[in-house]
Amino acid sequence: MNQSEQQRILKTLNEHLANDTTADAGGIMRAPMSDFTCSKLFEQERDFFFRSVPLCMGLSSELPEPNTYWSDTSTGIPILMVRDADGRFQAYANVCRHRGSQVVPEGRGEKDRFSCPFHAWTYKNDGTLLTINKSHHFVNASTLDLPLIALPSAELHGSLWVRPTQGSPIDEDECLCGLEDDLLHWNLANHSYAGTQIIDARMNWKLVVDSFGEIYHLTVLHADTLASEVLGNVQTFDRFDTNLRMVFANPKFNLVRMLMPNSTTWPYKQITTTVYFLYPNVIMLVDAFGVDFIRILPLEDSPSKSRTIHTWYIEPKMQKRFEQNNMTYEDRLARFRDFVEKEDYTIGADIQVNAECGIQKEIVLGRNEPSLQHFHNVHRAGMGREQLQTMDI
Repeated sequence: MNQSEQQRILKTLNEHLANDTTADAGGIMRAPMSDFTCSKLFEQERDFFFRSVPLCMGLSSELPEPNTYWSDTSTGIPILMVRDADGRFQAYANVCRHRGSQVVPEGRGEKDRFSCPFHAWTYKNDGTLLTINKSHHFVNASTLDLPLIALPSAELHGSLWVRPTQGSPIDEDECLCGLEDDLLHWNLANHSYAGTQIIDARMNWKLVVDSFGEIYHLTVLHADTLASEVLGNVQTFDRFDTNLRMVFANPKFNLVRMLMPNSTTWPYKQITTTVYFLYPNVIMLVDAFGVDFIRILPLEDSPSKSRTIHTWYIEPKMQKRFEQNNMTYEDRLARFRDFVEKEDYTIGADIQVNAECGIQKEIVLGRNEPSLQHFHNVHRAGMGREQLQTMDI
């Protein structure tokens, strides 16, 4: 995000605050509640979005050094991600070519080779089958060509992308859709991994995405928590094909407006939070403290259950501040969990129950909720479904 783009965003936020307006998508949109309950649609979503589409798994610091690895099963496909001895990011199906067992337990660590716990077949972190246990009893090892199955993967400007099943190579333009400059600007590769937590909820995965896609609810649902830290119902919105960016202001914005008349000197990162939706299932929030990276996935083959995997990466300049003020990463993660789980996801669970009861057929997305309108339609486009239309009222 270059300086001129930041200035444009700050100017727009300033105008919204001065005129009591908000981002305008042009009209309202109605979305069927069956999108959150239909089992057939859910199966199609799982097979397409979480099998065939490249997924942003996290930031580069998940694999901080050569010969580090990360084993992950959250998509339903066991994936082994590595940074090999030469520092290259690669991904494999975490499946032994002998009898199909999982080679590496879920988690992170540092190794240059992996031994299957079933029969000790051993693989290098470049996927090569290195040794077969007691090969003279099993087969002439030189006749077998059974490396780990490579998955399409790419490291894009500090972010890690994997297609969970075999397919065409990952296309940077397809994944980022014009956000390359933003990711470069935030220097994501230098943000340190600070911790991960899992939050399960009784709500459809798309409802979870919706809960991060607008701040209209902030002064109501989060009146005693986040409302004091964010200027509610004031935001900008920009589409990047299947992705999006929304920006909202914190209370320091008003103070800066008053003390610094020249907006070109305003400290963008200190007075805003920038939120990205990375198709199909990631919310990424960038603020002065770092990056909140939120992966949203279906759970237990159910349209009414979801899993949120929240990872926080700290901005390098903030590490010393945490140390000096006796602040802990755990406290930062716990605070995020408190308002998301107790407030957003409690309401989401109510919505899910009401959707299943069939009390009403549709929800209404307002013109101050353009991110939700965008998400619902890019989701439908991916599934080959008819687009929802906006209506002026």
